[in-house]
Formats: sequence, structure tokens, C-alpha cells
Amino acid sequence: DWRNISPTIFGAVFESTLNKETQRKGGMHYTSVENIHKVIDPLFLDDLKAEYKAILGYKVIGQRDNALKKFLKKLGSLTFLDPACGSGNFLTETFLSLRRLENDALRLLSHGQQAMAFDFDLINVHIDQFYGIEINDFAVSVARTALWIAEHQMMQETEDIIQQDMDFLPLKSYSNIHEGNALRMDWEEVVPKEKLNYIMGNPPFVGAMFMSKEKRDELEEAFPECQKVGEIDYVSG
Repeated sequence: DWRNISPTIFGAVFESTLNKETQRKGGMHYTSVENIHKVIDPLFLDDLKAEYKAILGYKVIGQRDNALKKFLKKLGSLTFLDPACGSGNFLTETFLSLRRLENDALRLLSHGQQAMAFDFDLINVHIDQFYGIEINDFAVSVARTALWIAEHQMMQETEDIIQQDMDFLPLKSYSNIHEGNALRMDWEEVVPKEKLNYIMGNPPFVGAMFMSKEKRDELEEAFPECQKVGEIDYVSG
């Protein structure tokens, strides 16, 4: 029973498998859920919650329900990229946050009815809205797994709301987490920029005195207009 397991715990588990030297060289550090929200809340989540709260203030039920349906479609239209996603915690926590908002709206829209009485798409937020780039192959697998578990958890919550089982298994192929070096690949091959709403994350920090020649070369490629990158931190790439 995965209901009470936080999928973001896999990030902590993954980090615990790395020795300190590997962590330092790769700038690979687990970002807590609390710190993730210091980024995603002011970036988009606070605005979405305020929009949802405003809809709840509608006095006419029909108007409120129509506004909620439009809000659900908006949630399903948003696309996110973490170009140094590690074990996927930013993407997973964002997915969970949007699905919780979606489930809150579905709870209101259900009016105690079962899904067969609904005349709109129940689930609009899907994990294929979330894209990532990660250089470590094992971390890529962890990120995909965490998102799958998060999707399963939220589907269970939706089933409880609509009082009906939904067809979730088998797991569908999910390939939006790309293995590669984000400073040496074209991000548009991952997700076209016209499709993208938000770029977020906590990329690796490596100070100038700790950077390898390879990392310094990557920075120079990222800033071709600079003759010399100087003491700039690796994260700036």
C-alpha cells in the first residue's frame, strides 16, 4: 500500500547510495520538499491556488462548476522542465501539487455522484506534462519510478472521490526524463520551447576551484560570448 509513502523519499535514498566525493564532484544533493516549495510556490503554485480560491467564491453553482472545469483544463495544459532533475523531486512534487488541486476540484464537482454521471474529463494532469534531463542513468530510473508511484497514489485518491475504480494498470511508457548532459544537448530536442511553461530545479553547484577541465569546458560552451568564464559557479550554466 503506497498511499502514505512520499515518492520524493527516493531522492534521499538515491543520495544515500553516493559517496561524499561523488556528491561533491557532481553537485548531486537531495532537495527537500520544503525547499522545493520555496521555488515552485512563488513561480506558479501560489497563483494557481489563488485562482482556485477565487472560483470557490462563486455564488451560483453552475458558474462555479464551469469555472472549475476550465481550471482543470488549464492544469492539464501546463508543461514543466527540470534540466538537471536528479531523482525527479521537483517534477514529482509539482505533479503531486497539481493533482491535489485537481482532486479538490473534482471533489466539489462530483456533488456526491459517481464518475459515470460526469460529462467532462476526470483526469487532466498527467506525468507526460513533466520533462527532465539528467546525466546519471540510475537517477533517471529513480525519477521515472517516483513519477509512476505519484501517479498511482493520486489515481487512488481520485477513485475514492468518485467512488469508482479507474483503469490505471498496466503502466504506460514514459520517456520524458532524458539521460544526458544538459550543457551539451539541445533542450528543444527534449521539449519545444513554444510548448514549455516553466523551467525549474536545483542544478548542481560546483565552485570554480573544484571544477574539472571538462566542467569548465561545458561552461565556456554555455557562454560562447565570454572569452573566459572566470570564477563563475558551475550552476550558472
